[in-house]
Amino acid sequence: MVEGRCYVCNQTFTAKDSGTVVDILAEHIMGEHHGWAWGDAMQTKNTFDKCPVCGTTLGKIVAKCPNCGADLIEQYVRKVAAGYVH
Repeated sequence: MVEGRCYVCNQTFTAKDSGTVVDILAEHIMGEHHGWAWGDAMQTKNTFDKCPVCGTTLGKIVAKCPNCGADLIEQYVRKVAAGYVH
């Protein structure tokens, strides 16, 4: 079993593999802490240069990829959540 911890509230989640824990953490954070995640993701230091889904160069702070429509807040949450899985 793999354990992950919410970086906002420290609640722990377990699953059979790290990918599943990241999915659970992302769902939890997007549902319970969306405002917190949005605020973090919209900081210049945390924005993506390229969309992690389609690879389009972004060049500015955006919440959704203008090319594929991917939710970049969720992509940020997934990136951060992966660091809290062990």
